[in-house]
Amino acid sequence: KHNAQLKINQLKTLPSLPEASVKILEAVYDPDISIEQLAAVLALCPGLVARLLGLANSAYFGQSRQIKDLRTAVVQVLGLQLVKSLTVGIVLNVQIDTRQCQAFDTQSFWLHSLLTAVCAQKLAPLRSGDALCRSSVYTGGLLLHIGLLVIAYLFPKELNKLLVGQSLSYPALERLLKDELGVSHFQVGYMLLRKWRLPEVYQQILSHFEDRRFTGEVHPQIVILQASQQMCYLLMGDDLDVNAVLQTIADSYGLPIEALTSLFAELAENKENIQKLADVMTNG
Repeated sequence: KHNAQLKINQLKTLPSLPEASVKILEAVYDPDISIEQLAAVLALCPGLVARLLGLANSAYFGQSRQIKDLRTAVVQVLGLQLVKSLTVGIVLNVQIDTRQCQAFDTQSFWLHSLLTAVCAQKLAPLRSGDALCRSSVYTGGLLLHIGLLVIAYLFPKELNKLLVGQSLSYPALERLLKDELGVSHFQVGYMLLRKWRLPEVYQQILSHFEDRRFTGEVHPQIVILQASQQMCYLLMGDDLDVNAVLQTIADSYGLPIEALTSLFAELAENKENIQKLADVMTNG
């Protein structure tokens, strides 16, 4: 455990972001950037453009004709904010190679992340009194479990040993990893975002995600993401008493049960299409 802590603290074995990725992330976080400027910067990474086009053409967005250029994908299908959020996820996915950990299912990882992100975006307007930016909670959802990618990269053998031969739920995996490494994957994710200088809001969300007493500035985002994470676990699991779990989520996070019930039905129906999005995030 001590060695693990040492390795995590250093995170030196993680590559620095290449210059092109740094430019892409700077562009993504520039609030005044035009679609033309963003498309020009994203073109620095042809693999990224290919994945974004793949996402625009996926069944989730239901386009009847083939989208062939990035500008059309941004303007007519994905929208600027969604392109920015998805770009962050793709850039990080490309930089963190998890192939050494053969039992780690990257597609399942992105399905969890996308379900959490979509859920957060839809739940954001439902909490009375919180004026939340939907695109920032969406990105927060995409980045929530990014520490798992880092662990698969830094500790492929250790993680493989935990995963081989059993299908662990994410909550069970989280507990095992915390025992094994002495630190949660949320903290590992926070260290990564800090190292790569991603915006403070996402660093803060991961840093305080497990602290139930935290009441700082990002608390409203954390509440929505905690509820979204519970919804995602419900969608991914085979829990028989869905209504009881939804009621618990509604009570715990101050959300209307009717909205949660209809959102659950909508996401369950759309799960296959979100899975296809996850496949594109992984394979381009």
